[in-house]
Amino acid sequence: MSKTFKSKTVRQPDPARLRRLAGTQGEHAVVGEVLDSADGFICWELNPAYAAWFWPLMHKATELVLSIPESELEPLQLGDSVAAPRAPTEEEKDEILKLPERTEDSTRVYALTLKGKPAMVRKAFPTRTANMRALQFFQQRLNGQSNS
Repeated sequence: MSKTFKSKTVRQPDPARLRRLAGTQGEHAVVGEVLDSADGFICWELNPAYAAWFWPLMHKATELVLSIPESELEPLQLGDSVAAPRAPTEEEKDEILKLPERTEDSTRVYALTLKGKPAMVRKAFPTRTANMRALQFFQQRLNGQSNS
């Protein structure tokens, strides 16, 4: 007996709306799509694979949108990679879990959906934040630097 699964159509990002995290570039750029903006904040949709860097023990995400200050993003440049990030290793997961969670490093999560689950967060659920130091850690790993 075969099972029929519904397949969700994957929306392709609009290249004109892609922005990178300020300070990242080239093959190590952290790139997402701007969905909306208001009051100096942008709804920035990242590849859901980045969720493993924010929350290494969570199930696989299928949607990740952050509410980030406009000043933290910059236009995409020629040569910036839009590829999904690699998954963190077990050692990296341990290090991510030990990162200090400081208010100044946190940004609000606008939307978060896990595979096979209803949306956990919608429209800036006030208690879910992402530690942006995890992306700095990701950058250091890609650039071959040690965590300081």
